[in-house]
Amino acid sequence: MRQYLLSIHFSYSELEAAYQRPDMRLLLRADGGQLLSVPFRYLRPYVGPSGIQGRFALELDEQNQIRRLYALP
Repeated sequence: MRQYLLSIHFSYSELEAAYQRPDMRLLLRADGGQLLSVPFRYLRPYVGPSGIQGRFALELDEQNQIRRLYALP
């Protein structure tokens, strides 16, 4: 299992297109510089009226499939 740490900052208006396309993926840069393509459905629970902001951890399994994405305190 691999874990990546991310800082995510998108305004609500930047995410509006993602709500209209259920298969939408967002490109996120991990703290280590890796570019990750993450389906929007994993981020949707964290979107509020002002968008999404904060620190997150992304865990991948041995086949590079997302196990979970969660907010860090």
